[in-house]
Amino acid sequence: MCGIVGRVAWSGPIDRSLLIRQSDALLHRGPDEGGLWVEGPVGLAMRRLKVVDLVGGQQPMDNRECPCHSLRGTLRLVFNGEIYNTPTLKPELLARGHKFKSHSDTEVLLHALEEWGDNAWNKLNGMFAVAVYDERAHRLTLARDRHGIKPLYYNLGPDGVRFASEIKALLLDPALSREKDPSAVDAYFSLGYVPTPLSIYKSISKLPPGSALSIDVASRSPRLMPFAGFEPRSAPLGRAEWMEGLDDRLAAAVARQMVSDVPIGVSLSGGLDSSAIASYVNRLGRPLDSFHVYFASPSYSEREEAGRTANRLGLRHHEWEMPTPPPDEVERVVGLFDEPLSDPSVLPTEFLFRKTREHVTVTLSGDGGDEIFAGYPTYLADRWARWYRRLPVAAQNLLRRMGTALPVSFQRISWDFKLKSFLAAAGRPQPLAHLGWQELFTAEEKYSRSAVDGKPPAFAGDSGNTLFNRSFIPGANPVESFHRAYQESGGIDHLTAWMWLDRRTHLMDRFLVKVDRLSMAHSLEVRVPMLDNEVVDWSARIPDSDQLGLFTTKRSLRSLMKDRLPSNVVRGSKKGFAPPLAEWLAGPLYSWAASVLSPAQLRRTEFLNAEAPRVWLAEHRSKHRDHSRRLWTLMNYVLWLGA
Repeated sequence: MCGIVGRVAWSGPIDRSLLIRQSDALLHRGPDEGGLWVEGPVGLAMRRLKVVDLVGGQQPMDNRECPCHSLRGTLRLVFNGEIYNTPTLKPELLARGHKFKSHSDTEVLLHALEEWGDNAWNKLNGMFAVAVYDERAHRLTLARDRHGIKPLYYNLGPDGVRFASEIKALLLDPALSREKDPSAVDAYFSLGYVPTPLSIYKSISKLPPGSALSIDVASRSPRLMPFAGFEPRSAPLGRAEWMEGLDDRLAAAVARQMVSDVPIGVSLSGGLDSSAIASYVNRLGRPLDSFHVYFASPSYSEREEAGRTANRLGLRHHEWEMPTPPPDEVERVVGLFDEPLSDPSVLPTEFLFRKTREHVTVTLSGDGGDEIFAGYPTYLADRWARWYRRLPVAAQNLLRRMGTALPVSFQRISWDFKLKSFLAAAGRPQPLAHLGWQELFTAEEKYSRSAVDGKPPAFAGDSGNTLFNRSFIPGANPVESFHRAYQESGGIDHLTAWMWLDRRTHLMDRFLVKVDRLSMAHSLEVRVPMLDNEVVDWSARIPDSDQLGLFTTKRSLRSLMKDRLPSNVVRGSKKGFAPPLAEWLAGPLYSWAASVLSPAQLRRTEFLNAEAPRVWLAEHRSKHRDHSRRLWTLMNYVLWLGA
């Protein structure tokens, strides 16, 4: 795993010292080794975490000594990630005359690009962010894996191109503007993250997943080349066929991702996905360490499930209880991100990765399972919403009023929370209903009437206690990413569309961002076998009826794991890794939260209404309402600004 950074100037030499400082800013991503190549207007740099081939694989890497050099001339490459199908690609390249001097996947990637050019991207099965400079064609190409597992940010400006694994490296360049993008701020308060291709800064963009950006230096013209996207669903398979095929592909994916020259373990949450990964590790016959974090609050803890799984599979199990974090610890974790991210699970995730790194350098995770095996209860809600929308409007209004009258519970994903969330969004058309299960602040809650000139009244909140102050002018549609992903899938109210939508939105821009930044903060590589290309493609052939029941999610994986894991894990409901945030903000962290959201602090944010949180804080402390999600979203933004 690595951190990469680079620059191509339209004219003039590269500032070598700046490139070194930018690379040093990524030291946490690669503490073992650094590399730098600068020539004229082009510079590439990287930091490396050694995982495979501890002797070879130095970067930046070039192909000058390869017998096939004449095919494309000199290519220079920096690469962050892992290519898992190198055992398949390497023999094919050897047969075509390529020579290798290391065992690294970086060299296989370089020769694949030498042999197949831009057609190589779709041959790769892995997680990657790549920059390759073609000296003959004077062309820089940036590419990112099809799921967006690895990050890549770039700036295409009047003086050239800049790119890096993290925004913090780019911001060291004094020529780059730090002006915040109001559209990104707006989207953050709707979604809890900044959606691709936006970043929180106007001058910086995220490269979309499954795409390559080619920049011709002579003409200064960029060309975005998607190489992977939504594919129409193949004919569904019979139950016996899909189960056998899924079993084979999951086993192969885990075996591919177990290749490592450094210690490797598995993150064991206690849920079905990570437990399934652990079961395939167990089939390989390798003794392995597992890692788990739990909470004292019973409704938030999966300690028993994780312990039973580890015991059944013979894992060397490590577990730690996460205490209520002190304010300075929360501020430290928030400061690890270059953009605001409203996901309270960053706190236990960082704690888990910090502890895990004391034992191993690589860990396997179950991320992605919910989005390919229909694991979220929101998929049930999407199905039920079709029936709900057939009710008379008067009946829908009555049910919503009854829902708001339910008492508040601070338990984990309580029934009152589920029901209130469902009733608040079920009457909307898709994809707005699906958005509604996750939306933090609606348009009515965000905008004052004076800020929405030209917008219809339905998008204007009352002028008193809205999130944004009157100076905020909404830009692009803050939930455009949802609409775009929904249209990519054909725009149908169907399970396939919902899962694709989730993969292209909150999995990519929330969960995978969280995992990458927090693992890399501790120089820990996290691999996600559920997002292996072959597993994802095969999952699309499982019939809906075998994925989702009337009240049951993830039927396919439950069926596959029925006799391999403890019954309480196989039958358990989705819990996630959220901490008892509502309890913390109403109790031990309340005074600190109130100080973070004081009018004086909020006035410094430029866009936020300084008076808005007062009522939310009071209602939350009294447990009249659970405002923990919106309070955390606000706190995260204020803390991020001050980080």
